[in-house]
Amino acid sequence: MKQQRSRSNNGRDPELQFADRMTTEPLWTVEDVSTYLRLKPETVRLMARQSKIPSIKVGRVWRFRSLEIRTWLQLQSDQNKAGVSA
Repeated sequence: MKQQRSRSNNGRDPELQFADRMTTEPLWTVEDVSTYLRLKPETVRLMARQSKIPSIKVGRVWRFRSLEIRTWLQLQSDQNKAGVSA
């Protein structure tokens, strides 16, 4: 027997709700991230190429989910406070 997924109050699958949020969230450009992090755009590109920052390659350009960048930055901050090097 197949187990049914739990559904939220509106009857939609929670995984689909997450997917909807992720697809409607505007993507940041290299310039957006560089401004947010106060880094040079080329540094952001290098970090993306080296997988040091969460990123998505779309054709020839890099894009970033703002929620992932904020979460990543918080994790970096928490690691620095704990004395762990990234």
